[in-house]
Amino acid sequence: MINRTALRTAVTTGLANAFASLSGVQDSQYAPLAVLSVATGSYGGALQLGRQRLLGTALGAALLLVGYEGLKELPLPLGLAITLGGLRLLGGLLQLKVGYKVGGMIIVMGWLVHEGSLASWLPLRFFWMAFGVLFTLLSLRLFWPARGRDQIFSAYANLLAQLQLALCQLADGLLADDLQAGSMEGEGPPLRVASAGEDAQRAHPVRSRALQRQLQAARSLRPILLQELGTRPGRHPAALLLAKLDATASRLVTLVRAMERSAPAPLPPALLQPLHRAESDLLRAMAAQLQLWEQRIRSRSPHHHGGLGLPEPPLQGMRLPSSWQQVDQRLNDPALDSAGSERLERVAVRLSLCRQAERAIRDGEASWRIILQRP
Repeated sequence: MINRTALRTAVTTGLANAFASLSGVQDSQYAPLAVLSVATGSYGGALQLGRQRLLGTALGAALLLVGYEGLKELPLPLGLAITLGGLRLLGGLLQLKVGYKVGGMIIVMGWLVHEGSLASWLPLRFFWMAFGVLFTLLSLRLFWPARGRDQIFSAYANLLAQLQLALCQLADGLLADDLQAGSMEGEGPPLRVASAGEDAQRAHPVRSRALQRQLQAARSLRPILLQELGTRPGRHPAALLLAKLDATASRLVTLVRAMERSAPAPLPPALLQPLHRAESDLLRAMAAQLQLWEQRIRSRSPHHHGGLGLPEPPLQGMRLPSSWQQVDQRLNDPALDSAGSERLERVAVRLSLCRQAERAIRDGEASWRIILQRP
């Protein structure tokens, strides 16, 4: 169905066609074609495509003039093939991804159709290409602005929302383990019961794979953002903040996957429930803090921080639940010595993963504040 991108492209193409036709300049049809060729979903993407096509147009025009004059004594197919081969070689050296296609069209059309008017056709072709690119960039800034910065922040906000859901589901699985263990209390010696965590371990880790795909989708928008940030984009505050945000999200995605694969240890209910309660409370506290991150990112204003449009960090850091603060005392309980080294190792692994996730969030917020405090 019709969306903003399609509607903006249609309106921009129509306006470019109207202005070009009313100008009375020849070959005005190339203006709307240029709009359609570079009108992507973001300003950075259109800027990158526009540069590629302008460079390809200039390279194709230069090779056309050289080839047409220098190789016209050769048979037409041979001379045309040599010129196109030179374009492909130079386009590869210049790392053109789409520009050499435009240059190839110019060579073929100029050689076969406009061979008698190259002096007038080539400047007009370049002029209308540049006009279409500039018109598209202007529409992306003024008409429903679509910048790579907005898209990538929105992608990471969506990833944070998915991480909240994953952490809450892990916490719910621990509570299910407590209910299952409590139902078996008093029914003879403690038996090994398949927990919800073990069920998740045996099943395919669909949740962690979905998080990984979401993370990769957000990372794929980074080149578009760097195109918008001008010179030295890697030192821009937006790029630095997104790099820290990506590092935190990557650590959390990895830890979610590790916790899915590390099932809770089967312990007696009296020992199991306090540890599960502490772990569950921490997971929910981390999910609540990530919700604050998401809200800050979604509510950011383009006027924040001198027009950089960077989101503000949460006013308060994550508060550790009291049950989690007492987990060390639970681990010092002498009754745990009877659980066995293998079970205790599994307990230690999960608690270590929780501490790493907590540290990832705290480090991310600290870096967030440092980046915004820089001049």
